[in-house]
Amino acid sequence: MEVLGTGDELDITEIGDGNLNFVFRVSRPGQPGRSIIVKQAVPYLRMAGESWPLNKNRMITEIRALQTYNEIVPDFVPDIYHVDENMCVIMMEDLGAAKVLRYSMMEGEVFPGVGEEIGKFLAESLFRTSYVGMQSVERRELMQKFVLNDDLCKLTEEFIFTFPFVNHESNYQNSPVNKYALEVLSGDSEYLRRVLRFKELFLSKSDALIHGDLHTGSLMAGLDGTYVIDSEFAFFGPFGFDVGKIIANFLMSYTSHFHRNGGEEYQNWLLGECAAIWNTFERDFLRLWESAPNSALIFDGMLRPEDLAKYKQNFMTHIFQDAVGFCACSLARRTVGIAGVADIRDIEDIDVRTRLEKTNIDLSHFLMMNYENIPDIASFIAEVKSFYAQLTIRS
Repeated sequence: MEVLGTGDELDITEIGDGNLNFVFRVSRPGQPGRSIIVKQAVPYLRMAGESWPLNKNRMITEIRALQTYNEIVPDFVPDIYHVDENMCVIMMEDLGAAKVLRYSMMEGEVFPGVGEEIGKFLAESLFRTSYVGMQSVERRELMQKFVLNDDLCKLTEEFIFTFPFVNHESNYQNSPVNKYALEVLSGDSEYLRRVLRFKELFLSKSDALIHGDLHTGSLMAGLDGTYVIDSEFAFFGPFGFDVGKIIANFLMSYTSHFHRNGGEEYQNWLLGECAAIWNTFERDFLRLWESAPNSALIFDGMLRPEDLAKYKQNFMTHIFQDAVGFCACSLARRTVGIAGVADIRDIEDIDVRTRLEKTNIDLSHFLMMNYENIPDIASFIAEVKSFYAQLTIRS
């Protein structure tokens, strides 16, 4: 392989800390830049072991998603060097000095423009694979490439929309938090009915090719830009899912910095990046829509310009409110369910950690019960600030 150069000696280091797959860096000793990343799926859930079987087809999905992203958003994903669907392995670009966003955010590191970069990725990837940006035949041909991901879709259905709201054995074992979640979330029938609405959206909507697991651990940032990795959960799903999931991760980082070293200044930066994610997504999505007047959805001239403008605005409002609901589900899942976020789970002081986890539970409840009354990002930021202002949890 050209990127590795020639010679017999190679260093192989396992670098992955994910829940599903094995990831290795293969490099040429003494030759900086001569390295690649190798990722392979095994037939079980890595975090749970062989007792939890999982189809290796998820790697085929990741390969196809990465190939699609390299076509439509090449600046946001690693280059592909080699794929083998039979062996469920992919060899790709080593992003080098780029850092996993989650761990940098835990340290209070600022990445100027990262929210805008995320918003650009979301707008380009969602629009260009949707019924708004594609014709029906080509879109259905693309959809056929992503029909093998049943296992990971089922994991999402269970771990985001089901298990956190019942007394399931896989849930996080912190008794005060579990008890609190059962009271605040599972004990509120209206909250649960709303969760089911978003589970129904996840099950039934196929708006666009979504990443499916877009969080701060699947983003890498550096001087050269922001990169999206780990797309094995990709499938055709609702527009608002990825948007809500990544915003939830920024909010959980916000909560963690009541204890971590970022403080109020860093928390304000995090909320600013949440606003940048949505504002950039909305701006670029509408710009792309303006440049593609004919699609599976819209025939040019079908609506008068003023009616089309109103239709588009309502369309974006619905995506935003869906994103708020999915954000609420993700907050609960990452707090109560298996595989919580390191931002908070890595805090050793159990009393502090419990207090912050209860805060995320309250925030999930607040957003789920109010998403219909939050029409835009400015209102969202104001409501989130108001929610946090009522708390006395800073260490």
